[in-house]
Amino acid sequence: MKNKRFFLAVALASLPLSARADVVDDYLQAAMARQDIPGLAIAVTREGRLLRAQGYGFANLEHKVPVHADTLFKSGAIGMQLTAAAVMLLVEDGKIRLDDSIRTYLPEVPESWQPVTIRHLLNHISGIPATPNGDFRTDYSDEQLLAIITKQDLNFAAGSRWRFSYADYIVLGFMIKRVSGEYYADFLSRRVFVPLGMRTARAIDELAVIPNRAAGYERREKGLQNAEWISSTANSTADGSLYLSPLDYAAWAEGMASGRILRPSSWAEIAKPARIAAGCAVPYGFGWHQEKAGARGAWWHAGSWQGFQTFAIRYLDDNLTVTVFANSDDADADAIARGVAGLIEPKLARKPAAAIEERDPQMKQRIERLLGDIVQDRTRHADFVDFAKLDYDELTAMQRQSLSALGALQDVALFDRAAACGETRYRYRARFEKGIVETRIAIAADGRIGDLEIVPVGAWDAPL
Repeated sequence: MKNKRFFLAVALASLPLSARADVVDDYLQAAMARQDIPGLAIAVTREGRLLRAQGYGFANLEHKVPVHADTLFKSGAIGMQLTAAAVMLLVEDGKIRLDDSIRTYLPEVPESWQPVTIRHLLNHISGIPATPNGDFRTDYSDEQLLAIITKQDLNFAAGSRWRFSYADYIVLGFMIKRVSGEYYADFLSRRVFVPLGMRTARAIDELAVIPNRAAGYERREKGLQNAEWISSTANSTADGSLYLSPLDYAAWAEGMASGRILRPSSWAEIAKPARIAAGCAVPYGFGWHQEKAGARGAWWHAGSWQGFQTFAIRYLDDNLTVTVFANSDDADADAIARGVAGLIEPKLARKPAAAIEERDPQMKQRIERLLGDIVQDRTRHADFVDFAKLDYDELTAMQRQSLSALGALQDVALFDRAAACGETRYRYRARFEKGIVETRIAIAADGRIGDLEIVPVGAWDAPL
């Protein structure tokens, strides 16, 4: 009966909404206009019930096709939570164990990977590089792509540090196929999508004729353009190569809220924060970031892929899930989802951020110098800790490309400082001539850079 009620809600959500605008409509339409987003869709569920699934704008600019609740978007890394569910199903089947070495199931990987466990991969504490060092325009067999990944140097000893890695979940996808005999998306279809009623969820296939598929758009100097073509291999890996609609994700959220598909013990494993060798917990479970937002907190994840941005957040106290899909590569889906949550539940509304007291002027100067060095390609690998040369090169090249387009640096200010796992983590905002970025940096005990992330923010006082 519960499923029937959910599918009735899905059917109702697909109908045209009343012409009367509401506060969520006003907020979303204003955000789309401000960020110049072609198309956007949301799904909101609470206690296993669909509250809202709605589309705005265009799924395809060339044909002026509107976004609906059943429009398909590329998932990006929010698909990792589904890969994690597939792994836990294999655990329940007795086919794998979380603390086994990945070499138990993929014996061809090098001996240096022996300490890397399935749990390490799920938690992003494996040390495996962030991305494969392959060509996005070349098709590879599974064996070829795995060989490319395994030839790269590890960043750090397994379990010693947390760092997000797409390659972790790519390897998990190979493991799922080896153990189950099925491509990971086919396994998900049979064991997750069909049982939960995720009726249109499927693997990405650029050649297939797929109803209600949105086009992804990338912003360049001349404005929006279609996403660049990539190979089918690059669109087939288990780090999130899925098409999902708002209604598909709503069905998944309902399944999570009601504890379906997996046993309670498996959901408990997914919820455990990662633990590294230093003995401290890192707020990342299996396919989910974790944060404090009340007594039990919130889980969230973002995705970014081929002209799409996605964001899903689960507020555990309120049993509320908000998911945003956008077909623009620079849409701030995170801020939009949290803004919607604050409108639905006012206690979740976030306050504007403000700069805090700077106790270490030398640190501010270091950030200013670092931003300039990135643009001028003057950073040194020796100033970073636990970065293999490949990951260091890819990280700084990507940051250089984004910062170079912003013009002159105008101001830098500290917005947050915290100690974590033997490091000090800072969040500095930098105002440039053509935009604002937030530099999230971890400084290790020896003074070197342990982590570095530079992300655009929409406003100086945007909530942290």
